[in-house]
Amino acid sequence: MEITKSDIVKLIEEKQTNSFTTHLLAVLKSDCRPSGEIMDREIRVWRQNGWNKVFYPIFKFDLNKDGHLINISDKINPVGRIIYVLLCALFSIPWLNWVFEDFEISSHWVQIFGWVIFLGIFILVGLKVYRMEKKIQLEQIYDILDIETDKKIEKEWSWSKIITRLIMYPLSIFLIIVNVLFIIPKGQFILTIISLGLVGVYLYTDLKILMRKKTTGNKGYNL
Repeated sequence: MEITKSDIVKLIEEKQTNSFTTHLLAVLKSDCRPSGEIMDREIRVWRQNGWNKVFYPIFKFDLNKDGHLINISDKINPVGRIIYVLLCALFSIPWLNWVFEDFEISSHWVQIFGWVIFLGIFILVGLKVYRMEKKIQLEQIYDILDIETDKKIEKEWSWSKIITRLIMYPLSIFLIIVNVLFIIPKGQFILTIISLGLVGVYLYTDLKILMRKKTTGNKGYNL
């Protein structure tokens, strides 16, 4: 069954221009309506979620000259991308503020190592949140458009996932130990709250993905 341009347009509740300003206003207003931009050979669709109003994907539907769907790709919206980079920089400051006073790297190896672990977990959490949101919305789109796909669903207990957890779980524990033995005694409580909060978010997100029951339906995208 071929998917036509008119089928994809039905996903859109409000026609908008795919621009930085549009997404910035959407984030500020928390507008969760399915929106999109319609062009001759391309349609872009996006929608915020109730729990993820910033880091939502933009789906790009490529059409052939006859107006039939030939490919679906995705990328994070520009506002979410910029905010994510800014958060990486902002949360790095408490770990690296010593560079403005003392550039003796050898005497700050704990902070450097802790920062590397922290940033790694932060990036991994961001990827998990984005991929989970993308997967949920893509399943809804496939269901609405009645698209059959032979793509293998990535299993949460695949070897790559197991290896990732075998690395990240001990590193999370190590980051907790670093906070208890080095960060808290120095009175850097804000840094402790941020880093332990991140570890908690990572563990919660990972467990939520593992325990999440697969759901179907077309919530959010209206026909």
